[in-house]
Amino acid sequence: MINVKMALHIKQIIRKVKGYAPEADFELIKKAFEFASEVHKDQKRASGEPFIQHALETAYILTGLKQDPTSITAALLHDVLETSKVDLEELKQKFGEEVAMLVDGVTKLSSIKYHDRQERDAESIRKMFLATTKDIRVLIIKLADKIHNMRTLSYLTEEQQKRISQATLDIYAPLAYRLGIASIKWELEDIAFKYLHPDMYAKFREKFGKKRLHREIEIRKLIKVVEKALKKANITAKVTGRPKHFYSIYKKMLEKKRTFEELYDLAGLRIITDTTQHCYEILGIIHSMWKPIPGEFDDYIAMPKANMYQSLHTAVIGPNGQPIEIQIRTEEMHTISEEGVAAHWDYKGVKIDDVFDKKVSWLRQILDWQRESKTTKEFMDFLKIDLFQDEIYVFTPKGKVICLPKGSTPIDFAYKIHSDIGDTCTGAIVNGRIVPLRYELKNGDIINITTAKNQTPKRDWLKIVKTTEAKTRIRHYLKETEELPISYRSVNKQEKKVVKGDIIEVEPSVKAPLIKLAKCCHPLPGDHITGFLTTQNHVVIHRKDCESANETTGRKRLEVKWKKDFNQETEVKIFATDRVGLFADVLNTIAATGTNIMHAKGKTITESLVEIDFIMIPENLDHLQDIIRRIQRLQNVSRIAIEVAEPGQHKDF
Repeated sequence: MINVKMALHIKQIIRKVKGYAPEADFELIKKAFEFASEVHKDQKRASGEPFIQHALETAYILTGLKQDPTSITAALLHDVLETSKVDLEELKQKFGEEVAMLVDGVTKLSSIKYHDRQERDAESIRKMFLATTKDIRVLIIKLADKIHNMRTLSYLTEEQQKRISQATLDIYAPLAYRLGIASIKWELEDIAFKYLHPDMYAKFREKFGKKRLHREIEIRKLIKVVEKALKKANITAKVTGRPKHFYSIYKKMLEKKRTFEELYDLAGLRIITDTTQHCYEILGIIHSMWKPIPGEFDDYIAMPKANMYQSLHTAVIGPNGQPIEIQIRTEEMHTISEEGVAAHWDYKGVKIDDVFDKKVSWLRQILDWQRESKTTKEFMDFLKIDLFQDEIYVFTPKGKVICLPKGSTPIDFAYKIHSDIGDTCTGAIVNGRIVPLRYELKNGDIINITTAKNQTPKRDWLKIVKTTEAKTRIRHYLKETEELPISYRSVNKQEKKVVKGDIIEVEPSVKAPLIKLAKCCHPLPGDHITGFLTTQNHVVIHRKDCESANETTGRKRLEVKWKKDFNQETEVKIFATDRVGLFADVLNTIAATGTNIMHAKGKTITESLVEIDFIMIPENLDHLQDIIRRIQRLQNVSRIAIEVAEPGQHKDF
């Protein structure tokens, strides 16, 4: 039975929808409410409220974004697949393909068993994005769902509060930013901040409370001064105080290393006018009234952000030396800032114009990366690093704008232009000056990349680049050109871990395993290593810091270590970019250690990559490590691998 409070709530939702979509199918909305109420009738939230209350609140949040009736219907039903025996087919029959598709897109992957919560959550996010690339309303519904869940977070345990809040800051608040829905972004960030940093949040509330009245008086004075100047110039505009958000202040404190007082004392004004021309005229008036602060002007009208955001930002020294931050935009720009993508979606869910498609091109990036990423971690890294971090805007020599994560380097820029340019990048000229490849790009930089045909990606680049795309391309190249099979057999004798001639000791529980060095991390003598037993009685050796090793599940981890006193024929393989004198340098370096080289040869792998192989018998592990370290210091060497064999095995080398 539907209680009075719920009935009033659905009437309120329908009344709001009628305000912007009077021709909507309100019977479908009522039907969805009645169906969801029946499905959830015996279910309670952690707060003790009826479960249907959450569905109603989610739908109500969407009415504030003027979402179409289909979205409202889907919001009312968005939990039925996850929390009941209702299946997708039943939903399609009762409410149609479109509603069912939206509900399914929002639904988590609860029926599939995963190794841990992190993997399950990540796969649910991947599923949601896949649905979002077909219909962006999936993501808008999910954000409304997340807002209400965050508003009721106080009823969960502290561990749940922190875990959910961190995920909100990592994924959902940035998603709201990408969609340009500022109102949702700010609320998600501030609630998450409250649970992740409760002491800091409490201090902020206290300080805001003490100074609030004084701040409001100061803001009103500034508004009157600006309104008077604009009236004199015959410019129609609305001037308001710009709201301060706790999390944004906290981030600025960390980034600019300033105190709360320094940032809080910044007055904030927002000026909304009728035309773009007036935006620039107002900027001129403001700068003629008060001195602009150098480096604090951004023109997001001429160069909009990737989330469609447009505005002029400036900071000036106001009366009595008071700094003021000012945003200037049109009414349309303000609507897009507050509602983002939602403002470009009519009540039938149809895209209004072709420009809209370009403004959500980042969704296609996500779809492409879902196909390319090999692991869940790689996909999540892409979201957190490439898509959701603070952005910078830089230029090609021809003036094309390129958006990159803050902290990106010329190599990231090169790979963003084209993978071939990234692979062959030799240097960069930024604003007419030669800079190192590790140079951190800044807003407005004009970048020219120099390339060479014989240049190839370097392993050291992985320590420099910021974007997941660049890292993946570099790793892919290194894997394709460097990986060779490396294996040898360890023989167990009289319950000893190893016999003379072996280089790795394996715990006694494993009898005569075939040992293989992992291709993902290429462990070398002296590296901290770990082993995994496969079903074929193979032991795969990884470096302990290898990401693949840390993600390996379902295999027994073994105790392994390098043997100190082995003395056996060892083949060393060197991969390097070709240059004059490389082969001679390698041989001379080895000879300088007093090592007798038994055999040596070189061969070309690609146009610029060569492999040099030699066989020798090191005195012990320390001797082999010394040889490897010396070779690694040689110019153009990218990787070294070893292979140990039974004596005489390499006679036909």
